[in-house]
Amino acid sequence: MAKPAHIAFIVDGNRRWAKKRLLPALLGHRHGVKTLKNTLLWLIEEKIEFASFYCFSTENWTRALDEVEGLMGLIEEYFSKGESFFKQNDIKVEIFGDKSRFSKKIRQVLQKIEKKTANAQTLKVGFCLNYGGREDILQAANKAIKQGAKKLSQKKISQNLYTKNFPDPDLVIRTSGEERLSNFMLWQISYSELCFLKKLWPDFEKEDLKNAIEQFSKRTRRFGGN
Repeated sequence: MAKPAHIAFIVDGNRRWAKKRLLPALLGHRHGVKTLKNTLLWLIEEKIEFASFYCFSTENWTRALDEVEGLMGLIEEYFSKGESFFKQNDIKVEIFGDKSRFSKKIRQVLQKIEKKTANAQTLKVGFCLNYGGREDILQAANKAIKQGAKKLSQKKISQNLYTKNFPDPDLVIRTSGEERLSNFMLWQISYSELCFLKKLWPDFEKEDLKNAIEQFSKRTRRFGGN
C-alpha cells in the first residue's frame, strides 16, 4: 500500500468540542493537545516520515483575549515540558510561521525545542504557529528578493518557504466537518489529496488516521497529467 510521505493536519474543532460539553474553550484546546500527542505516536507506528499541524494561524489573534492568552500558555507549556517526549520518540520539531509576534519567553522555548531535537530522524514534525499560507508565500518572495533574485521562480519561492526542509504534503486531513483550506499551505498543497472528517479534533482516533491513509492509497495522483 502506497503511503504518504508527508501528512498535514488542520486540527479544527477544539472549541466546538468544549462547547458541546459546556466547558471553557481552553479545555477543548487541552484535549486537542492530547490528541496531537497521540497522533504523533500513531504516525510513527504507520512509518510516516513527515507531518505538520496547523495549530495557530495568523488570523487566530483576533479571538477573545482570554482564549489567546490561554493558547499562548498552552504553547509554552507543551514545548517546554515536551522535550523528553520528543527525544524519547526520536521526533524532530520545526516551527513554521513568524515567531516574532510571540513573547520573548515563548520564542526561547520554541528555539530550544528545535535545537534539542535537531538530530532526530524517525518523525519530522512541523508545528504551524502564527502561520498563514499567503504570508508564507509573501515572506518567501521577499527573502528571495533580498537574496538578489532578479526574477522570481517557483524554485526560489519553494526554497524560502517556512516549510523548505519538508516535501509538499501528500495528504491533508481536516477535522470538524469544514471543507476549506483556511489559508493553510496554499503553495505547498496544490496537488495534495484532501480528506475532510466530520469528527472534531479531540475525537480523532487511530482508526481515523489509518482510514485516511487507506483512502490515500486508493487514489490515482496525476499531478495535472493524464
